[in-house]
Amino acid sequence: MLYFEATNIEELELEAKKRAHEVSVATTSAILKALEQGADKVVVGILSTLDLDLSVEKTGYLEALETNLVRCEESEEFELCKESIKWIKKLRE
Repeated sequence: MLYFEATNIEELELEAKKRAHEVSVATTSAILKALEQGADKVVVGILSTLDLDLSVEKTGYLEALETNLVRCEESEEFELCKESIKWIKKLRE
C-alpha cells in the first residue's frame, strides 16, 4: 500500500512521477495479489490529505500490468515481471 502526501491532484501527479518505479512495483504487486484472490478491485494507494483511495478496477488490471511492466523490469523485480507476464497472457485470452 502506498501513502501519498500531496495536498491536491497536481501535487499527486508530481509525487507519483517522482516515485514512478515504486508506484509501478506496488501497483503490479497489488494487482497480482488481487488476481490470485479473485478480487474485483484493488486499492493501491491512499491520499489521506484528500480522503482519496487510488484503486484499480478488474477491468483495468490488464492495462495496468502492461503499463507498469517496463518500470518493474527497470527496478529488477524479475519474479514480479514473470508473474505479470503470465497474467497478461491469461487476461488477453
